[in-house]
Amino acid sequence: MEEWRIPLTILIVVIISTSGFWLLFYKWLIRNREKIHGRPFEYLFFLLLFFAGYWTTWISSGALKGPQVVSRFSLVIACIISSIFAGYLHYIKKMYT
Repeated sequence: MEEWRIPLTILIVVIISTSGFWLLFYKWLIRNREKIHGRPFEYLFFLLLFFAGYWTTWISSGALKGPQVVSRFSLVIACIISSIFAGYLHYIKKMYT
């Protein structure tokens, strides 16, 4: 069980820090909406979905065993959380010029 403690801690820290970053960035973005040029959140949305798919494929291949899967899964979670926020900013809040 000791070998699972660090990967699970990393997973929890990644979830909290990724969500916290995007919430703070969202608050800054609401105040500085006019500084957004182009469609950066649309590009970021699809790029992060690509990376989440890449890491999911790598995890599903069976090349990793045990705690390594959990630490790689934290990358998938970070990409999914970030793509949700980027998609929300682009498609729901319409943060583009």
